[in-house]
Amino acid sequence: MTAATAVAAATIGVVGTLAVLDPAGPEPAPTQVVLASAALRAYGATPPDANGEARVFDNGRLHLHVANLPDVPGYYEVWLINPQTMEMFSVGVLGGESDELLRLPPNVDLQAYSVVDVSAEAYDNNTAHSGKSLLRGALTG
Repeated sequence: MTAATAVAAATIGVVGTLAVLDPAGPEPAPTQVVLASAALRAYGATPPDANGEARVFDNGRLHLHVANLPDVPGYYEVWLINPQTMEMFSVGVLGGESDELLRLPPNVDLQAYSVVDVSAEAYDNNTAHSGKSLLRGALTG
């Protein structure tokens, strides 16, 4: 028996055993429940065709889909803002893709921190919001 034949036989044996132990196959991925969502619209001097959507899932994740963001010399950062006090905190950074999944802090109060903001940030070691908001939207749901 060659090495390739032995590997093939072992693979068939493992797959066959798994099929007998679990004839239904693997469990499907659980459905994500959306707790809140927001349409993100151009803010300030941002070109009006910039837009996006934010969805908060029951697993503590924030999904963002953005489109037509203007090019910036730095990077894009995502914030949650309390519109009553204007207090805010960073949720994370958008990568180079149009979709991003970010982890929210445990026990975040989405009733208080109900505004999602995407800002343009510079590589300047300043952790505060730059004041250059590109997209904003209020979470509902």
